[in-house]
Amino acid sequence: MGDHHHHPSGSKNILIAFFLNAIFAVIELIGGYYTNSVAIMSDALHDFGDSLALLFSYFSEKVSQKEADSTFTFGYRRFSVLSALINGGILLTGSIFVIYEAIQRILAPEAVKPEGMLGLAILGIIVNSVAAYRLSKDDGMNAKMVMYHLLEDLLGWFAVLIVSIVLLFKPWFILDSILSILISLIILRGVYKNLLKVGMIFLQRFPSDLEMSELKNKIESLELVEDLHAIKGWSIDDETYYLRFHVLVPENTVIKELDVLKVKIKEILEAYNVKYSTIEFESQHCEY
Repeated sequence: MGDHHHHPSGSKNILIAFFLNAIFAVIELIGGYYTNSVAIMSDALHDFGDSLALLFSYFSEKVSQKEADSTFTFGYRRFSVLSALINGGILLTGSIFVIYEAIQRILAPEAVKPEGMLGLAILGIIVNSVAAYRLSKDDGMNAKMVMYHLLEDLLGWFAVLIVSIVLLFKPWFILDSILSILISLIILRGVYKNLLKVGMIFLQRFPSDLEMSELKNKIESLELVEDLHAIKGWSIDDETYYLRFHVLVPENTVIKELDVLKVKIKEILEAYNVKYSTIEFESQHCEY
């Protein structure tokens, strides 16, 4: 869910990355089944989750671009947040399943085919390297996020490569299960952080990324502004905020002056990604 509203080329790269991930996830599933490797299966799940994330983000970005209407008066931006929630849920379920399977394998180790694992690891490193190199040339924040995913996959494949080389010489099949648990825990860490962020957006917590004290100081330094209080706010998505607050002004202020002041305040808010705001002016301090 990065800053990809402004990069049309980002959408094309999201689709390319999606097809790359999806095709490779299918290859991994078949390869994981053939080699009996739970580590490759967990990486297939990771790639499948990535593919879903990319597909969700592609379509939800399309929807979230839509302008506000009488049904969704704040616009459609929350759809990208919803897609992150659904994707997080899928990855969470999958990772827990993989960890459960790996623990079963640790208790009763099964033989894996290291030659097949080695081949898949080399293919995985090549595919992810090419994709990461392509996306490294893109400026979009979303492309950077996808690149981090690919680099994470790359690390996973290097680990599979090392384990498969060890397994060629030693029958330490337990290594495969341990590796799959480590991969799943890395995925879970990312999922947990994302789900927490998404959950807080849905619970309408005050935006933690918003530099409120700095913003308040800027508004209070404007002419006519005596005080700023009764501040309430929430996030529309991970980069757009809504704020409402009361502005205390001198008693003899006229409407024309308030209009000019409001424009100045809105300009300050815009710089902090506060796209929607409700400003109430009052001449004596009262809390609501």
